Amino acid sequence: MKSTFYKMRKGKLVAGVCAGLADKFGWDLPLTRVLAALIMYMTGFGILLYILLAIFLPYKEDVIEEKFGTGLRRRKDADVVNDKSNDNDGWYW
Repeated sequence: MKSTFYKMRKGKLVAGVCAGLADKFGWDLPLTRVLAALIMYMTGFGILLYILLAIFLPYKEDVIEEKFGTGLRRRKDADVVNDKSNDNDGWYW
């Protein structure tokens, strides 16, 4: 996956921005939420940043769907192997 930011539906509390950042960087989710709350409390810019990220970031599931597609995987039709050959060459598979 490219180095892009995303938000997540799984584990979201409000919009999934903190869950997406925690997943991307491998951080602990509750710690990420506490740090985001502190940044929002200390500065008004944190609230604006969170709202902008919630609006413009795509969901991780949508990014994966665009990259890999959806639907069931299909097997190729294979020919049946003939086990009853008359060859007695000593090889057994």
